[in-house]
Amino acid sequence: MRPSMISTRATISLAVCLAVLTAVAVASAEEKAKEETSKDAPATTAKDTPEATATAKPDSVPALTPAVTPSGKVVLRENLYYYDAFNRRDPFRSLVDGAFNQSDRMDMVNLSAVQLVGIVRGEVDRFALLEDAMGYSYILRVGDRVHNGSVVSIGEDELVARVTNFGQTTTVRLRLVGR
Repeated sequence: MRPSMISTRATISLAVCLAVLTAVAVASAEEKAKEETSKDAPATTAKDTPEATATAKPDSVPALTPAVTPSGKVVLRENLYYYDAFNRRDPFRSLVDGAFNQSDRMDMVNLSAVQLVGIVRGEVDRFALLEDAMGYSYILRVGDRVHNGSVVSIGEDELVARVTNFGQTTTVRLRLVGR
């Protein structure tokens, strides 16, 4: 970048900063003047104060001077974009509403409390369909964990699992109901 461009950018940045500082100084001087008039003291305007006259910007650059609202806020630029949210959902609200229902089902299948009601055979894998006394269904494959053990194999009409209770490993066989 050429040195002349750098100095031009620096001059513009400095002019913008100076304009903002001027607007802030004018706003604070106006607030002080309002406070003094509310106390029934002789008031001086912001234009009469030495700080405001020392930092006042000439009228040759009106585009760089930010506007000051009556509430004292400095507006650097006008908001030209407005988002119309009518008939649209809030983008910050969760897509999932409501509370989650707690289930009273067991986390792991207790093989002493279920019965084998079906076996589904696929090309590669077999699935065992189990049902407990409350009507909850479970689908198990070979290697799935059950209460204190895991499923070892699924045959044509039975499920075989290895279960360890109190240090003793036993083999549990569940046969299809109705056979």
